[in-house]
Amino acid sequence: MKLKRMDFIFLIILAIITLISVDFILNESHRVFIENIAKIPPFQDLGSGLLITFIVCLIGNLLPLPLPYIFVVCFSSSPFLQLNLLIPLFVAFIASLGCLIGELAGYFVGRGASTFISEERSQNLKKYQKFLSEHPKTAPFMIFIFGFTPLNDDLITIPLGIIKYSLVKTIFWCWLGKLGLILVFSYNIINICSLLGGENWILSIVSMYLITILLYIMIKIDLLESYNIALEKIRKIREKS
Repeated sequence: MKLKRMDFIFLIILAIITLISVDFILNESHRVFIENIAKIPPFQDLGSGLLITFIVCLIGNLLPLPLPYIFVVCFSSSPFLQLNLLIPLFVAFIASLGCLIGELAGYFVGRGASTFISEERSQNLKKYQKFLSEHPKTAPFMIFIFGFTPLNDDLITIPLGIIKYSLVKTIFWCWLGKLGLILVFSYNIINICSLLGGENWILSIVSMYLITILLYIMIKIDLLESYNIALEKIRKIREKS
């Protein structure tokens, strides 16, 4: 069976994580580094931490690949979390700006619209375009959901551009979704930052595998089909009652 482009990328990422795992097993110094990454000098200084966070979030949203860029927020926020509760909010704001600029830059250069996406994803874009044209009031909610989750924002931003949906509204709801997601990490809610770069390097590796698999599943899921199936089930339940 022929591998699709996203499947191939997924396998490459898993192979890279496997190589990193082997490296950690063989090199104690590397294990120590990942377990104490938030304690390195650049992240102990708020200014340099913010700069690194902004750049990583920008690149993470500019590249047409699912990357776990969000964890850099943990490294720049955790050293100051106990000092001032406003600092994580500021870190989240700067990180969300980096995310937004990356998304806009990618959008305006036509990221994925003609070169990167496969024929299957091209058909998905057309489905989203048709759905948004028929249900324009759902656009803000969908933009927010795509921003708040690791879902590929291209699936929503490109169709919105095609139907000439308000750029201001797109920017606002996308930024709001990104900000909400980043706040979870900057305030380390449910101790989520321990999943990567924590006290246990084995947990970090396992988390990298799980996060990559989760991203892959979320990208492969056809949300519109799931939405239509859910509506059909609700309709049948109402008809029986």
